[in-house]
Amino acid sequence: MAFNIAVAGKGGTGKSTLSALIIRYITEEIGKPVSAVDADPNASLGSLLGLHVQSTVADLREDIVEKKVDFSGMSKDRYIEYAIEESIVEKDKFDLLTMGRPEGPKCYCYVNNLLRKYLDKVGTTYPFIVTDNEAGMEHLSRRTTNNVDFLMIVSEPTIVGALTMQRILKLADSLPITIRQKFCVLNRVPKNGIHENLQQKLDSLGIEISAIFPFDQEVYDTAACGAPIFEIFRENELYRKLGEFLQKHLPASMLQKTAPDLI
Repeated sequence: MAFNIAVAGKGGTGKSTLSALIIRYITEEIGKPVSAVDADPNASLGSLLGLHVQSTVADLREDIVEKKVDFSGMSKDRYIEYAIEESIVEKDKFDLLTMGRPEGPKCYCYVNNLLRKYLDKVGTTYPFIVTDNEAGMEHLSRRTTNNVDFLMIVSEPTIVGALTMQRILKLADSLPITIRQKFCVLNRVPKNGIHENLQQKLDSLGIEISAIFPFDQEVYDTAACGAPIFEIFRENELYRKLGEFLQKHLPASMLQKTAPDLI
């Protein structure tokens, strides 16, 4: 089964950027393919990966609910499976499935169940799944993902961010899904480090920070001009520190490099 990495955190913390960097690190440094899922309604992961997304799962759900689809000659289940496959953007080392905007007031349970089955199927063919979640982990709470090996909760270095991190931790503990490991990280930290008041707040909340990622001008400039994250240098400090974090916390079996011709 695939090793499932989920990235969560409130908007504006850089979780989509970190998700894209994780995908780059796994595909380029570890040498293993990734099934990427953009579950953030802001849907910026594709742009960060240099992809153009034309259709989303939300579009499919809407068409089914509004009965805009002609199923003649094909079962409903088979059509949805086919449509999900068609919405995936494929690259040499990773594929991307984009969830799209949040669900409306209508019931989408049927399509969500088929999506869950599809993601379970993907889990048998890819060594890694990386999901960029929307703020608050709504994608996980809808249980389209039932099994998370590695949850990274991202916050900016502020007290408001620490309180949001605490709420996400509580939500994660309350969900009827399996989350094997949870890591809290601070992102976009200035050179002078985190403020002592923030450290005191983290201590009082019982939040252990597993990694501190610096504000990075190169990553900022790359994102500002709309270039893919693959254009930053391998020696980039943020990329290097993220790699160290993954090397420390991923299972040794997942870190074994795959020969390029097998990808």
